Amino acid sequence: MYLQFKEEFERPLNEVYSYFKTPAEWTRLYGSGEPVKTLKNGWYAVYLTKFPFPLVAKIVEDSFEKKVRWIFSRFWRGVGEIRFSRVGDKTIVEGYEYIIPHGLWLFAPLFEKLVLRKGFVAIWERGWRRLRQKSFT
Repeated sequence: MYLQFKEEFERPLNEVYSYFKTPAEWTRLYGSGEPVKTLKNGWYAVYLTKFPFPLVAKIVEDSFEKKVRWIFSRFWRGVGEIRFSRVGDKTIVEGYEYIIPHGLWLFAPLFEKLVLRKGFVAIWERGWRRLRQKSFT
């Protein structure tokens, strides 16, 4: 599944960037039912509401306040990237996420259609909404 996005926020770039520095920070933005588990070698297990398996993710590139790139392992496989820029008083966040469930073989397209896309779009939208809230920090 491939998701692409471009969002604008009336927030300082360093504040928006802070939510993407490590997978451990993601739950500050999206919320989670459980705390993030720190694994070895920079990997984190990020538990998401309504998903039975955590995202096991690692940041593989961090160009301070310019770009963050991550990969997924274990049940979820894939890659994601976010680029940051400023236009006037707005912070622009654009990027993509490509993620697939491992081990579902023939059932993967059906799972993506019925569950995956809707769930991951909802997670991203929740994060974008929270970033737009003036009181959210």
